[in-house]
Amino acid sequence: MSAPVRPLSTDEAAAFRLVRLLAAESSPYFMAALFATVPVAAPGLGTFAVDASWRLYMDPDLLVGEGAWAQADAAGVLVHEVGHLIRDHAGRAGQLPQPMSHGAWNYAADAEINDDLLAAGIALPAGVVTPAALGCEPGGLAEDYYQTTSAAGWPEPSAGEGCGSGAGTWASPVELPADVDVDGRGPLSDADGDMVRRHVAVAVREAAEGGKGRGTVPAGLARWASGVLAPPQISWRQVLRGAVRHAVALAAGQTLHTYARPSRRRVPGVILPAMRGPKVRVGIVVDTSGSMGQADLDAAMAEVSGVLRASGVDRARVLLYSCDAATSTATRVSNLAGIELVGGGGTDMRVGITAAEADRPHVVIVLTDGDTPWPEAPTRARLVCAVIRHGEPTGTPDWATTVHITPGR
Repeated sequence: MSAPVRPLSTDEAAAFRLVRLLAAESSPYFMAALFATVPVAAPGLGTFAVDASWRLYMDPDLLVGEGAWAQADAAGVLVHEVGHLIRDHAGRAGQLPQPMSHGAWNYAADAEINDDLLAAGIALPAGVVTPAALGCEPGGLAEDYYQTTSAAGWPEPSAGEGCGSGAGTWASPVELPADVDVDGRGPLSDADGDMVRRHVAVAVREAAEGGKGRGTVPAGLARWASGVLAPPQISWRQVLRGAVRHAVALAAGQTLHTYARPSRRRVPGVILPAMRGPKVRVGIVVDTSGSMGQADLDAAMAEVSGVLRASGVDRARVLLYSCDAATSTATRVSNLAGIELVGGGGTDMRVGITAAEADRPHVVIVLTDGDTPWPEAPTRARLVCAVIRHGEPTGTPDWATTVHITPGR
């Protein structure tokens, strides 16, 4: 039975500092995380573990004494445990279908970390979990390994075993309440943890690009850093809604003075004009050639239709056009069911835009894979280009509003 946790003794603290130094030398980009963890002695634990508050629980018998791990192995295990915190395995576990298999996730998360550590030549104790041990290919994510491991019915460890709540599995029985300080150091908040992860990601990127740091950055770790430092991704659906809503609102706001209906304001001897706003007309031009799929087209049309309804655009004032490369013409159709995707490529969407403008719309929305020439001069109507393709859209007019839609997402 484990004894109560406590601060490290003088000898234990000295041994830990040496192990941490070795860990920092082998993985210098982990420096911020290694020094952010709060070390705690957990007699009888039999391993190292972390909680979600960045506290590191270590069996002191593995640091000092006859049964202590070799210093290089202890340093490798320290890097491993910190890896759970850096990669936010606890947060990612919360995104798995519930109820989750704690044991399968711990194996999967361990494999994701150890795969990179072994590739970097970092020493680890014998028998650590690897992708190959789970029957998986190397270089994957914990979520990939979890699917295989949970389906294979790997045995569940006893509750409380494993790497702790910081790895997204069971909380170890020795874990302290979230509000308890250790040796004057409190737990890290979620915001502080995110800041540490970002510092580590920057250091990893610098090392991978040949800047600061020693050693080789494993491919999986470099991929993780790129994901942390990448700008936040906004759903194309949200962007498309905003673009259509904005274009319709601008068109609806183009009010004119008219004497057809005099103003209600009364000025003796003067007839004042009333303000009249247009009933917005919208043309939707669909490219039936190229690489667009029916599911992607349906998704884009659903977003457009929903915004138009919410904006109060009369259904009768929404005209739909099918643009076919084979005939080089644009055909008005009554609904989306009348559009057939014929494949091929090279559609000239200028033909469809011209056909739509003949009906004098206020807004023209084009759904295309982007492989088309575009008008050189601004159209009378406000033009929204929804480009459905892999990679960023190219060649759309800078005076139009362009929305990039990634197929299948």
